[in-house]
Amino acid sequence: MTDATTTDASGTTTRSTVMTTPATSILRCLPLVAAALLAACGGETGDGHAHTRHGHDHAVPDAPQAPAGTFPAALFSAPTAGEPMGVGAMKPKAAQGDRVLIVGRIGGSEQPFLADRAMFVLVDPSVKLCGEDDPGDDHCKTPWDFCCEPRENLRRMSVSVVANGPNGAPIAHTLLGQGGLRPGARVVVEGTVATVGPDGAATIAAERIVPR
Repeated sequence: MTDATTTDASGTTTRSTVMTTPATSILRCLPLVAAALLAACGGETGDGHAHTRHGHDHAVPDAPQAPAGTFPAALFSAPTAGEPMGVGAMKPKAAQGDRVLIVGRIGGSEQPFLADRAMFVLVDPSVKLCGEDDPGDDHCKTPWDFCCEPRENLRRMSVSVVANGPNGAPIAHTLLGQGGLRPGARVVVEGTVATVGPDGAATIAAERIVPR
């Protein structure tokens, strides 16, 4: 519960009480969480990013098992019929409450999944993984962080995806490993635009998330 004051044209000030719930409070914080998920990765230089060249495996983070019933079964079922739109094409015209069907890759940082909430970053499929054009280029340990991509372009081509529970708040468990989701995976998301920030950042409340 918070107090708010408003002043009309005559100069009269009115105080009112605004009821808030955990769900609405979290909804207001989603843009901040999204920004944290898309934090800059190591080795940033000038207008882009680079890692020191050295060979190693692309180690995917461990996926903790979710207790039965944590996620609704429908979350990982096939989306309704239709051709999904790329994240980059959807964002410029996105408005809160819009129904969307989008496709992209999970990534944007070394750990694109939140550890304690059902939320991740989805990047337009036109943005290439580090070293994707060169099969012999294995210098990047986490190619899904797109650190070879200029950071500003990556922000324009990314959205946050959240899976909410019945109370409207994000489910308190990571989506990593659930329904086959992993960093770098190409997925289709069906849902509703939950937030659109003044800087263009957007969050999608997912109803279905399916690897493609």
